[in-house]
Amino acid sequence: MSLLLLFLSVIVLIPIAMFVLECALSFLPAAKKSESVEAHSRPRIATVIPAHNEEAGIGDTVRDAVSQLVDGDRVLVIADNCSDNTAEVARRCGAEVAVRNNLELRGKSYALEFALEVLSDDPPEVVIFVDADCRLSPNSLTDLAVKAVSMDRPVQGSYIFGGKEGSVASNLASSLTLRFKNHIRPLGSARLGMPCQLTGSGMAFPWHMLQGVNVANGSLTEDAELGVDLALAGYPPIFCAEAKIDGSVPKAWDAHVQQRRRWEQGYLQSILTNAPKMFFKSITNGQPSLLWSALDLCIAPLALLGLVWFITFCFAVVTVFLGGSWLPLAMLSIGAVAMGACIVLGWFVHCRKEVGIKSLLSIPWFVLRKVTIYASLLFKREKVWLRTERD
Repeated sequence: MSLLLLFLSVIVLIPIAMFVLECALSFLPAAKKSESVEAHSRPRIATVIPAHNEEAGIGDTVRDAVSQLVDGDRVLVIADNCSDNTAEVARRCGAEVAVRNNLELRGKSYALEFALEVLSDDPPEVVIFVDADCRLSPNSLTDLAVKAVSMDRPVQGSYIFGGKEGSVASNLASSLTLRFKNHIRPLGSARLGMPCQLTGSGMAFPWHMLQGVNVANGSLTEDAELGVDLALAGYPPIFCAEAKIDGSVPKAWDAHVQQRRRWEQGYLQSILTNAPKMFFKSITNGQPSLLWSALDLCIAPLALLGLVWFITFCFAVVTVFLGGSWLPLAMLSIGAVAMGACIVLGWFVHCRKEVGIKSLLSIPWFVLRKVTIYASLLFKREKVWLRTERD
């Protein structure tokens, strides 16, 4: 029993150790921008915004993108299976609009594939995908595009979720955990020159790179899946902290549950199917960056990681009470202390001004509320893409 528990403890502690390492690296000073990035001229950009019934908020996103255009650039909105005025609003704000209607193949990945078909008549040098409910920081498109073409790699911007004024405690905690996944951890990887994951919005790709991968993968986590495919093809994504893309966490808990259940089920499936392939290829081909990507992929969502740790810790306590080894309990305790310290330090160093102390204090309640999501994954599996309801 002690040996089995020791094995389980090691399995749990591997993603915790990777999380701690990435957070610790994020505290290091930023490296100077490479000369190749500094010297590279701005490429022609096509900003693609997939949108399904987004008339209420797409205007701000389009205006942000249009304000950063130069000669030769395009902003293309894909009005995907819309039943509202998304297309009309986007046109009024200065975007090109292509309408797509296909009720069988629904979801973001199919809209992106359609966008590439539209752009193929006059392809840009860099394509940037931006979600329809996001705000773009000034010069973010330029920062993403220049880095993508100068490094010849996919580039992910800092896709943060602001803790808005008046947000409930669970939303603040969700905003904080997403900052760890989408900003703090990728920042740590970048400090070491290692790749990151694609997180959904603010993703830039040299045009040629998208011709060799299946963009319309139909996955519940289409963005993460695209990042895995590119990493396996020899183009692991890199992080651009300067380009900030601000999204929003749904205020309604039901909408949050719908979104996270779909995403987290897809992410767990991705770990089980893609991590072994990445491990194997990294070892056989001697690719440290691919090994890093595989370990990074294995970090489950923080709430789930905490729950798994707690269950394993309880078994360790029972084992010690029954006369078993203290080693698993000691290892799990050290892992919890290190992880907790990194969460507190990460909040303090990187985002205490944006998400206050309340976000930290509400994490236990947030984890408890998410138990229902993880329970539902056992009995109610998501099979198709569903749009998250906006506030």
